[in-house]
Amino acid sequence: MNRRTVTIISALSFFLAVISHGCAAEPTLRHKLEKTWQAYLAASNSGKESELEKTMSSFRLATMKNNLASAKRSLTPDIIKSIAQYSPDISTAEFVTLLEKGATAGLVYVKDSEDKDATDKPRVTFVFIKFVKEQSGWKVDAGINVGSPKFQDNGKKSEFDPSGLPPTYEIDGQVRSTPKPITAPEVSALLDVFCPGYNVTVTVNGVEHETIIDKSYSGLLKSGLRKGENSIVIVVTQTKKDASFEPRVNIRRVLEDRKTKEVFKFEPKENIAGKHTLTFTIDE
Repeated sequence: MNRRTVTIISALSFFLAVISHGCAAEPTLRHKLEKTWQAYLAASNSGKESELEKTMSSFRLATMKNNLASAKRSLTPDIIKSIAQYSPDISTAEFVTLLEKGATAGLVYVKDSEDKDATDKPRVTFVFIKFVKEQSGWKVDAGINVGSPKFQDNGKKSEFDPSGLPPTYEIDGQVRSTPKPITAPEVSALLDVFCPGYNVTVTVNGVEHETIIDKSYSGLLKSGLRKGENSIVIVVTQTKKDASFEPRVNIRRVLEDRKTKEVFKFEPKENIAGKHTLTFTIDE
């Protein structure tokens, strides 16, 4: 065997080793993340916060506890157990792909939905689970069913589009900092935003909420309200020239009987885009 032949064989061996390493890398990380997901479900089923801390991202756990504090509640064993109950089920789903960038990664699965199209074909839905890598290792950050069930003749796997993920689910390599704990507010409240064709960011008493992008949203108001005067800053950006509706922002106070009462309404008809600084008062 001459020197040229040996060189070619060595080069081919090196190339195959690189290819084999690349092919093996994804399953290794995938299996590691799947084990993290199973540990996360087991921690939830235990009902113990100490176990949940080991598998849930610090940002997500602190955010959940702050949201509960905003509703004048605390993290209990029953709430911890409900996390597993309402988490996406991947036991009957088919693996689609692994997304990875820096300290963030995501697993995508697809499964048939109970819905069917006009020809009686089962529609499909995607399951997306995001992970972040902290000092102690990979942790679960969030899991959702992506979009509405749908069917496409050219292959159900091809339908997943990561650009459609909510901003907080993006695989962008960024591990968000843990928010500071908040105390129970004087007044619990709900935030309602309707903004098709617009992006809306709401800041109440200095606490900023996630930007609502071209959709409707209803959820707990972070840090709640205070009795007396409250400040609110609403930043509106138009994303579609032909937006058919004006954006709306409402805040509802949660009463003792769990009913709600509207305490603030923003429904601009002109000069919609831009920054709007307002105040409103909560009666004692």
